[in-house]
Amino acid sequence: MKLFDYLRMALPDLTPGTTKVHLAQMNDHKEDPLVKFREEVFDDWQCRQKRLEFSRKYVVSLIRIPRTETWLFAGAFQQKGNAGKKTYSNRDEMYYQYYLQKIPETEEYVGRMYISFKNTARNFIRRGESIQNELIVSAISPVRMSFGEFPGYRHIVLDRNSIGAILRLNLESWRTALSMVKGIYVLTDRDGGKLYVGKADGREGIWARWEYYFGSGHGGNIGLKEAFDTGDEKRLQNITFAILEVVDPNADDGEINRRESHWKQILLSREFGHNRN
Repeated sequence: MKLFDYLRMALPDLTPGTTKVHLAQMNDHKEDPLVKFREEVFDDWQCRQKRLEFSRKYVVSLIRIPRTETWLFAGAFQQKGNAGKKTYSNRDEMYYQYYLQKIPETEEYVGRMYISFKNTARNFIRRGESIQNELIVSAISPVRMSFGEFPGYRHIVLDRNSIGAILRLNLESWRTALSMVKGIYVLTDRDGGKLYVGKADGREGIWARWEYYFGSGHGGNIGLKEAFDTGDEKRLQNITFAILEVVDPNADDGEINRRESHWKQILLSREFGHNRN
């Protein structure tokens, strides 16, 4: 079924001709709308626009799932005007501040409905009628997308933005699980396919290592400094983080070092990756 068929069942006036579709994805400032959605600040975030793009009665917001042609339905809104141009944060740029009011009739689909769509235009705010036949509902999940409870050590694959969001939200189940274990982790540099294997052996385990990596961008490691200590935030967005092995918090340093060396040998991260020892 097409997206607008669903929306018109909820609100008959919500038609392609009355709507602008916001195709939200990573912007020039490396702000990820999917992370904003999980942090529950997406609605406010999208109200700031550089141009007067939201010129119709309604705005339908979709968020791209990275590296796919799938989009998450983030809500439908009625456009109630704007407050003119204002500065935002510490940036020199000016933004229009829109007033967008949620449409309650569509809230049951927010964070649960997924849309298939390939955006072939450079513009990420489109007129509804120009793409109405291409917006196809591909799935409706029974569960709203969120970070939720800690999923288990074996199921973690996170990018930098997601790690930052979890740290900022200080999610209790994540912090508890990651602070109580030491472990061996791998960083994947998607830009060149290189790996970095490291260990988390401090007092607060893997959680503390996350904090250090997020703050510094390299965790103090020589190989990662060479690759990422440039101040280029775009470069840092290419890293994903996963846990290879958890270790008992009472394990001695010798055991943790041996497990780290084991994984470096298996993954060839010295020969072809960012490890230097």
